[in-house]
Amino acid sequence: MKRIEDDRDYIAEEDTISLLDLLSVLVKRRWLIIGMTLFAAAFILGISVLSLKLPANSRWNFLPNYYKPEVQVLVKGASEGSSAISQMLSSSNLGSLAGLIGVGAGGSSSAELAQALLKGNTIKDQVAEKFNFRERYNITEHPRTTARKKITASLDVEFDSKSSILTISYKDTDPEFATRVVNRIVELLEKRFKDLTLEKVRMKKQFLEERLKDVEKELKKAQDNLVAFQKKYGIVDITTQAEQHIKMVADLTSQVYSKEIQLQTLKEYLGDNNPQIIRLKNEIDKTNQLISELKQGFKEFSGETIPQEMLPAVSAQFLNLKRDLTIQETIYSMLRQQYETTKIEETDTSQTFQIIEKAEVPEVKAGPSRSKISIIFTITAFFISIFIAFILEYFDRVEKDPVESVKLEEIKNMLRLRKR
Repeated sequence: MKRIEDDRDYIAEEDTISLLDLLSVLVKRRWLIIGMTLFAAAFILGISVLSLKLPANSRWNFLPNYYKPEVQVLVKGASEGSSAISQMLSSSNLGSLAGLIGVGAGGSSSAELAQALLKGNTIKDQVAEKFNFRERYNITEHPRTTARKKITASLDVEFDSKSSILTISYKDTDPEFATRVVNRIVELLEKRFKDLTLEKVRMKKQFLEERLKDVEKELKKAQDNLVAFQKKYGIVDITTQAEQHIKMVADLTSQVYSKEIQLQTLKEYLGDNNPQIIRLKNEIDKTNQLISELKQGFKEFSGETIPQEMLPAVSAQFLNLKRDLTIQETIYSMLRQQYETTKIEETDTSQTFQIIEKAEVPEVKAGPSRSKISIIFTITAFFISIFIAFILEYFDRVEKDPVESVKLEEIKNMLRLRKR
């Protein structure tokens, strides 16, 4: 039992990595680590100094200074007018009409359109042709594709949604050339943007004109239906007229009750042939006939008076017709307002694309940061040298181990055989 425990302790000691062993490796290989680190530091320092001396366009200049002029453009949303109309519809509890008349529909915003144009090839090809990229960068193979890739790599576009400002910059070792390129890009973007925006506005105007014609027909139809209904039933205001109708029936019924009580009183001391009795009976009969006509509708004047039993159905029909007219009037009003706004946009598109700041020739480089590059390069070389030190130490120990050295020799033999 004790022997087994000793063996376990021995295995545990073998599996445990000693910090002293690691430190001994670093001390043993210290000159390798120091040498590689110093060499890397001297190398990157030499590259940095050399990059300051050599021309920026030299093939041996690996860290040339580059400059990054930028242009700021205010790009407003193309659908701001539609959004305003949509908000008005929502505020009037008719927000569902927005989709019906084509207001507030999704689509590419002006900023997305501008960025898409910058990613496209039309502007890039025009810039490459204008500044002769083929000769400037000695492009021999695939000139168009290579020039596009060059512009894409140097062009940077950022959009701030809060301020609606689009920042366009171009990176190059020649500050004057970079400034001319970015200004030209913005000129082409502005022209292309306004052409597409104007075409979009014209299409929108044409669509609104067609919709207005359709809505005008629907509005006229709704008006005619309501007028015909009012003429048929003599309705001007269904609520007021219904209240008056019910009040009239109630008043007449009350009169009948009053006259019947008077008739019963007179019958107690007057005969049935008494003129006063006969007159009251005739009045009661005529009043009851009038009440019946009011409830069922006059035979001679049915177009002027609505039967009481038909009032609910007629009221519902009248309210439906009036609602249809209100909806068509609202749609027409909103379309008309949007149409007038679109006519203004057609004559003036300067508000959607405004250049705030043109690019100026930069006096200070945008990069590279040679100090950061030197520090990162030196630290990376330091860790690589430590890794190499442990690899070398491992192979030294393998060669001294009789079992591991045999395995290593077999691997070497297999590699030799494969080479042969």
